[in-house]
Amino acid sequence: MTATSTHTTLLYDGDRHYATEAGGFLRAGLDQGHRGLVMAPASRVEAIRAELGSDADEVTVIDDAVAYGPQWNVYRMLLDFVTAAPGVRSCVIAEQSLAARTPVEIVDYRRLESAASLVFAEQPVDLLCPYDARLPGHLVDIALAAHDGVCEDGSVTPNARFQDPLAVLADLAAVSRPPAYAATLDCSQHAGVALIRGLVRTRGADLGLDRGVLDDLELAVTEVVTNAQLHGSPPVLVHVYDEDETWVWHVQDRGGMPVHPLAGLLPPDEPAEHGYGLWLARQLVAAVDVGRDDTGTHVRLHVRKPA
Repeated sequence: MTATSTHTTLLYDGDRHYATEAGGFLRAGLDQGHRGLVMAPASRVEAIRAELGSDADEVTVIDDAVAYGPQWNVYRMLLDFVTAAPGVRSCVIAEQSLAARTPVEIVDYRRLESAASLVFAEQPVDLLCPYDARLPGHLVDIALAAHDGVCEDGSVTPNARFQDPLAVLADLAAVSRPPAYAATLDCSQHAGVALIRGLVRTRGADLGLDRGVLDDLELAVTEVVTNAQLHGSPPVLVHVYDEDETWVWHVQDRGGMPVHPLAGLLPPDEPAEHGYGLWLARQLVAAVDVGRDDTGTHVRLHVRKPA
């Protein structure tokens, strides 16, 4: 049995098409002794259960609101599932409802989908990502850019529109510099961390953010600022501003090291290693942008503002 993964998409045009293709994918895996996992909206889960019948009890189900809340949590859940049974192959369906995602979350989702082919390349997993063919064109484009195969009629055909994941990630790493109206603080010294934590609390409360969201944001900002202090070069600056539907905490340092396209997409072997802070931050906030230009390294943490 090979450990090499597969990462394919399904463009379905209705409930019947979805159930037939997704159910067939899972049943084929179960028949071969593979483990099954579905991370999807409730309506999709029900369609799969109906298609599989009694075999549905063999499949682990996680609601998409949990698996993709925040989006990068899906990587952790997939890793946990795969590593729980060493040597056993997994067939996985991963789909979330994209309708309510903000523009910056959609950008981060494109990053997530493209990186999956690299992050899970050596894992024993067959990953199928269904998309409703009636979605807006820019969302269907994500599907076709991120998957090298398309599932149709129970088989997989090569996808001519597949794009090199590293090239996509490099394109998405372009730096957005802070706007002129941003509030900026110098956090080059360790004492700056306490200042930032307090600012997250007071400003977040003024915005009406939920206590849990503030807890997560405070931890994410602390991790990224601490990373910049330990591994970057001063000054370490924190810019705070609004951008569309999100509140942005933008950490910048003068670090001269290139940023690896996969930085923070997998947990390091040891928590103390460089990169753990980024991995943790991705599990805590709505979206994370990482890039570097001639002004230094930039990490942008996005939190949704209350409606």
